[in-house]
Amino acid sequence: MDGCGLFCDRKLVQSNMEWILRREHIEFLREVQPYVKASVLLLASGIILGWLSGAQILTVGSEFQESLGSFTELFARLSKPMLASAIFINNGVKTFLVIVLGILGGVLPVAFLLLNGYAIGWVLYLSIQSKGIVSSLLAVVPHGIFELPAVLLGASVGIFLGVRTMRRLFGKLETSLRGDLGRAVGVFFRLILPLLLLAAFVEAFVTSAIVAR
Repeated sequence: MDGCGLFCDRKLVQSNMEWILRREHIEFLREVQPYVKASVLLLASGIILGWLSGAQILTVGSEFQESLGSFTELFARLSKPMLASAIFINNGVKTFLVIVLGILGGVLPVAFLLLNGYAIGWVLYLSIQSKGIVSSLLAVVPHGIFELPAVLLGASVGIFLGVRTMRRLFGKLETSLRGDLGRAVGVFFRLILPLLLLAAFVEAFVTSAIVAR
């Protein structure tokens, strides 16, 4: 590495971010950053609870696996472009609502993370029991590397907006709700939505091919 080293790498990352996002959105992401840690903890807690439930309630887990299989078969009948579109619309709408409705005290994004974590943990446990750890991870990782950061960031923005709303109600914040929502929606369309689009196409074209092998 040449003399500029890490400093040059940081400047390159910053210039790429500024190409995607406006400065106000980059500053907004800095404000949201502490809430990302909370979102990771909430999702991880949900995954652990789901995993433990899968291990404890095997009979219910079996029924859940059967219904999940029927649901998967339904989507498997779609063409890959249609499947990608369905996944993208589903994830995009949910994440957008988690962000916007986060203004209601941050309750929805917290519940969203816990419930989705619970579902991931439960399904992952059942999948590993029936297919093994390698096949189970291959069915999640390719699209998950794009989808998970997008969902976590969306939920973090929602929690951030909820906290800001509560502080505003108690007179501890003077900034406008409209301004916060504007920046949040800007980050959604400029960063989160493209990640979800990429994740949807990877899931439809790559993950489905791996699972079908």
